[in-house]
Amino acid sequence: MKSFCEVYNRKILPAVRMYLSRKLVLEHNLSQLDVAKILGLKQSLVNYAVTGRRKSKYFEAILGFEDFRRYLDKLALEMSSKKYRGPYACDLCQFLMRTSLADEVLKAVEESPSRVYRKS
Repeated sequence: MKSFCEVYNRKILPAVRMYLSRKLVLEHNLSQLDVAKILGLKQSLVNYAVTGRRKSKYFEAILGFEDFRRYLDKLALEMSSKKYRGPYACDLCQFLMRTSLADEVLKAVEESPSRVYRKS
């Protein structure tokens, strides 16, 4: 049995980072270096995400959820205006648990919700 944190960090978070990188650079006009600092990534990875040379395997599947994408868009807006500097990965995980999107997202990344351990 895997923990939700393990699945989240290996499959969901890379897709989120790619999406936020593209959004912040292309739509909010932040520099790749600024985005790298905000997201805790290397600038080269942000460049690959922006140019489309690199995508997460589950990028399209995860972003198919409207509520999830709206949350990420709001998060990107807050990050671009420098109002948000918190631990976005933890906040996003809590959002998934609160909205009960966790099971749907697990299915999208080819994980069985019944085989993933979650803390209450």
